[in-house]
Amino acid sequence: MKHKLGLRSFRKRLGFSTDEIAEKLGCIKSTYFSWENGRREPPLEIIRKLFVLGATVEELFGVKATTSLPPKAEFEKQVWLALVKIIEDCGATLSAKAP
Repeated sequence: MKHKLGLRSFRKRLGFSTDEIAEKLGCIKSTYFSWENGRREPPLEIIRKLFVLGATVEELFGVKATTSLPPKAEFEKQVWLALVKIIEDCGATLSAKAP
């Protein structure tokens, strides 16, 4: 199962076109567009670049900020669960492609 990251809202918050954000990330527009639309997942290096550009965990992974923040341990657990799910899905995709 693919995870649709919050790339569109992040890109719009920065005021970038798809061409501009693709250039910043070092990829072609169609590749970025497939990530933004949830057809493909970006590699971890691209996620790192998104954080360098100012993306937040909340924006990318949908961890909702509330008026009263959850305890730090609960927040970290939510983040780790989201990351583990993405890594597991990537592994399943790689296994399916293996000969």
